[in-house]
Amino acid sequence: MTELTVIIATFNRAQALRRCLDALERQTAALEAFDVVVVDDGSTDDTGEMLAAYNPPYRLRVERQPNRGPAAARNAGIRIASGAYCLFMDDDIVADPGLVEEHLRAQRDHTGVIGLGQLGLQLTAAPGGLTCYFADWWAEHYRRFAAGEREPDFWACYSGNLSAPTVALRNCGGFQEGLARSEDVELAYRLVRAGLEIVYLPRAGAEQVYTKGFADIVHDFDQAGAAAVALWRRHPELASYAPLGDFAQGGTRTLLLRRLLLAVRAPLWPLRLVDPLLAHRAPDRLYRFVQLYCFWRGLRRSLPDRDTWRRLTRGTVILMYHAIGGSGERASRYVLPSGRFRRQLAWLRLRRRPVLSLDEYVRHREENRLPPPGSVVLTFDDGYADTLELAVPMLVRSGISAAIFVTTGAVGAVNEWDASGTLAGRSLMEWDGIRRAHAAGMTVGAHSVTHPRLTEVAEEVAQDEIENSRARLEEELGAPARHFAYPYGKTSRALQERLGRAGFASGCGIEPGPNGPAISIHDLRRMEVMGTTSILRFAADLWLGRPVRSPRAHQPAPRSRGAATRRRR
Repeated sequence: MTELTVIIATFNRAQALRRCLDALERQTAALEAFDVVVVDDGSTDDTGEMLAAYNPPYRLRVERQPNRGPAAARNAGIRIASGAYCLFMDDDIVADPGLVEEHLRAQRDHTGVIGLGQLGLQLTAAPGGLTCYFADWWAEHYRRFAAGEREPDFWACYSGNLSAPTVALRNCGGFQEGLARSEDVELAYRLVRAGLEIVYLPRAGAEQVYTKGFADIVHDFDQAGAAAVALWRRHPELASYAPLGDFAQGGTRTLLLRRLLLAVRAPLWPLRLVDPLLAHRAPDRLYRFVQLYCFWRGLRRSLPDRDTWRRLTRGTVILMYHAIGGSGERASRYVLPSGRFRRQLAWLRLRRRPVLSLDEYVRHREENRLPPPGSVVLTFDDGYADTLELAVPMLVRSGISAAIFVTTGAVGAVNEWDASGTLAGRSLMEWDGIRRAHAAGMTVGAHSVTHPRLTEVAEEVAQDEIENSRARLEEELGAPARHFAYPYGKTSRALQERLGRAGFASGCGIEPGPNGPAISIHDLRRMEVMGTTSILRFAADLWLGRPVRSPRAHQPAPRSRGAATRRRR
């Protein structure tokens, strides 16, 4: 009885297809347990003749169609599959003997799963630096799955070694034939949304015979960017994944260089000339930059309008202030003279930067809409009395709603957590003043109860700090408290999840940089505006979305996000 159908789409690769079919003869699975369907997608080489003469021990069926692309070819295989499960393989894959048996075991043992097999690369020619880099990246990708360091998601579901129940494939409509690339990832996304679980199968091994060199890999990187546009058009929520949703990833110099090269449309042929010399010591940092540069280059070529490009690459900058200094008060890192603040607001008006409230920004995120390009959000931490007395009137005159994060247990008192700093002993707003700021159009958010480092206290204490600060704000204001700022910017994944469970729509950290849709809504980036910042420095930092030079650390250093790029072969 046939339980599983192996589906192989092929086009003009007779020799590679022969190796693929030969490997299936060596499977440990019982021959009656599986059959093979080859869909010839309009080949013009000797594929037809090879298949006509091929006589394997397993049942082989050949379907021929005009050239319509791999998605249409795989869909043709799904339609005629006789097995309860379909296993997709590319025509350049050489299966290990246990591959079919492992996929069968996984599908039998689980109800409704996507089986993701192990794929290695078999390099067939003397590789250059970029090929070595990609091979290392590919191996690390699967090593992390095998070591349990990363759970597989739909981005990893490549059609080279992938199985799923036939009924689920038919019910979801199969592969999207309008996609030129990443149709397997898109299919996996819909299957996961339909309730299927992804199971990694390290013993369902295979190798891809990899013949690509510098030009082919660069083309693939470019096409990954183009495919991201098509995926995003179908599923706007996919912008919440990097790299599409985080143009600003990387350091300041990396970001500046990427913007410059994209602006001048820099070619990569100079690197291609030296690439063969870099094979033995492939500079990962260089090739990672090339990978992301090509992704964004390909994406821009596929976008029909400049506004969307700007929305994707000019993410929202959230500015972080603390205290506003009155007449005669000296500027310091955390105290910004009121005159400088007035000039910064004037600069925002002059440059026509869209200034959003934090509620407006979060609403864009919740509705999977890209905020206006270059938009800005203003936030104030701690809730100092001078924020109400000096900043709020200027904000009201400018028609701007800022977010003020209040330490609820210190309302009406003074800053006691910054014992030796410039903010020590500084007066905090009374509840009446907080209500007045809220009535004036300011967003009031929570900044904990006592301003502790939440990552350094017991879990139950952190929970109380989060939940009680929200409850107190809502009691005093008679309105929902939807936003939170982590004291000292100290956070963790567990705290972010706790914040969501507590009902907060957003959480603000202190890592600088623009916010694209891939940045966690409960760990938003914020750019600190120091009191000593000149207007020219403010303008430069605002343009980049992060300080051109990082300030000396007074607060704990922000976590490194290290958002990984996700790429197809």
